[in-house]
Amino acid sequence: MAQKNDFKLPEWMNTKNDYVPEKDNHSFITKTILSFFKLFRHFHIEKNENISQTRAGTRLALVFGIILLCALTKNLFFCAFVAAGLILLLCFTKIEILKKVVATSFIAALFTFLIMLPSFIFFKSNAFINISIKVFLSTSCLILFALTTPWNKITASLSYIKIPSFVIFVVDLTIHYILILGNISYELLFALQLRSVGKNQNKEKSVSGIIGNVFLQSMNMAHETQEAMECRLFNGNYVSKKQKSKLMDFIPLVILIFYTGIYIVAI
Repeated sequence: MAQKNDFKLPEWMNTKNDYVPEKDNHSFITKTILSFFKLFRHFHIEKNENISQTRAGTRLALVFGIILLCALTKNLFFCAFVAAGLILLLCFTKIEILKKVVATSFIAALFTFLIMLPSFIFFKSNAFINISIKVFLSTSCLILFALTTPWNKITASLSYIKIPSFVIFVVDLTIHYILILGNISYELLFALQLRSVGKNQNKEKSVSGIIGNVFLQSMNMAHETQEAMECRLFNGNYVSKKQKSKLMDFIPLVILIFYTGIYIVAI
C-alpha cells in the first residue's frame, strides 16, 4: 500500500511564480512592420485599382508626354492647364492615393524650391518658381500613374515605348523579388515581436539575424531562378501578352494631342 507522502507535489510546484518581465521598447519593430505593410499595400496587384479601363501603355505615353511638355514650356499658362486636369483626375481617386500624391509631390517641390532659392537671392531670378511648379506637376503625374497601375502592367507597358526586353526583364524581376523578400522580412519581424519577452539588451543581434536570413533566402532564390531559366531555355526575349485595342485606349492619346495643341498656342 502506497504511503501518504508519496502523493505530495514537489516543492518547486508549490512555489508561486513571481516573474514579471521588464518592459522594453518595441517601437523599432512596430514601425518597421508598419512600413512593410504600407509598401505591400501600394505594390500589391489587388490593392491597386485603375482610375479607368484604358491600357497602361497609352497612359504611360500620356505621362511622359505631359512631363516633356512641362519641361519645355516657358509659360505658366500651360502649367495651369496641366494642374487643372490633374486636379480633375484626383477628384476621382481614393483619399489615400490623393494624400500620397500631394505629400510626395509637395516634398519634391519644396526640395527643388530650397535648392533654387539662392538664384533668387543672388541673381533676382524667378526661375525657381517655374521649376518648382514643374517638378510638382511632373512628380504628381508619375506618382498617380504608379499608385493606380499594377506593377506588372507598368513593366509590360514599357515595351510600347521600345524599351529593350532585357531592361524590362530586370525591372520586373527586381520588383517581384523585392515583394517576396519584403514579405519574408515582414514575417520574421512579426515573429520576433511575438516571441520578444522582457527586455532585449542585444537588439542588434536580432536585426542582423533577420538580415542574414533574408540574404541567404535571396541567394537561394537567385540560384533557383537561374536554374529555372536554363531549364526553360530562356533566350532573353521578354514578350508581353497582346491585348485587343479598345476605344477607351485612345483617350490618353487624344488628351496628349489636346495638351500639345495648348502648348503650341502658349508658346
